[in-house]
Amino acid sequence: MNSTYQSKKALVIDNSSIITKIIKNFLTKTGFEKGNIYVAHDKNQAMMMFELEKFDLVTSGIHLKDSTGIDLLQEIREKATDTEEKIPFLIISSEDQETYQDKLEAHQATQYLRKPFNQDQFEQTICSILNGNNKSEPADAKPLESTSTQDSSWEESPVEIPSPIVEAFTTSTVEALEQYMTEAIPEVSKGSVELKGYFSAWVDLVESDNRIQITMVANFPKEAACKIYEEIFGEVDIDQVSGVVQELVNIIGGIVKPKISPFSKEIAQLMPQSEDSMGKVDMTWDLGLPESKMGDDHSQDIKLNGVAKFHVPFKIKDDVFHLVVLIQKF
Repeated sequence: MNSTYQSKKALVIDNSSIITKIIKNFLTKTGFEKGNIYVAHDKNQAMMMFELEKFDLVTSGIHLKDSTGIDLLQEIREKATDTEEKIPFLIISSEDQETYQDKLEAHQATQYLRKPFNQDQFEQTICSILNGNNKSEPADAKPLESTSTQDSSWEESPVEIPSPIVEAFTTSTVEALEQYMTEAIPEVSKGSVELKGYFSAWVDLVESDNRIQITMVANFPKEAACKIYEEIFGEVDIDQVSGVVQELVNIIGGIVKPKISPFSKEIAQLMPQSEDSMGKVDMTWDLGLPESKMGDDHSQDIKLNGVAKFHVPFKIKDDVFHLVVLIQKF
């Protein structure tokens, strides 16, 4: 922690309350006082705060509720006085920097930090910004050690799931973990999985017109989930960790909804139905409320066998967590 930052004021902007909480916590660990860290979720809120406070640092995501971080940066630079023109502006995103490079340079963004990252990477970036060295690269995170999944009795899916559907859920899970500043590396399923993790959470995507339900189940080892929580929020509270895992499946569901929309016909073909009902299918998915359980011997009371399904293990925090996706009629 750098005590020289205690008097500095920071504005954290993102459309996700989870991300603003994470960044605020990282700033506190870097040396900022909690009372000097302000939060906004859209451009309008951010500009109102600029009328009331003078900030030493601004961090912003790319996608805001009413605008983009790039547009916000542009407006701040256009309205700035000579002093405000020098305010460091850090863009934080999971997207490639090259996508926005021209606009970042045109509007004088200070630095760009790509998710996921850890506290050391974040702190090095902030220190380089506030010390006037804006060309340094974040430190490389320590590679995760490889682990293996557990074997167990597991009935094969009665139908083969098209790879684009599996890919949609896989990439959505990786993107969701990036919001928790965590790298999740998908591994090849061995065709079987034993859900013995301490934390489980699940949520349904429901297509009412065709009565199709997709259930996503995330199963985490205790140590891996607690490490994620501790790195972000500090001291571990088991109940709060369970809530974070529950929110994770909710985030995955929100990300995957538009990704699976182009595969409505493929999803419909996984269901037992007559050939005359296999015409054009346009599905609209509703996201249900996530649920969770924890404990060494908990049961989710979810039927895993006898339905169309797939499983993806992810390497994370020197361990493996499992995502199981079930597709069925209701």
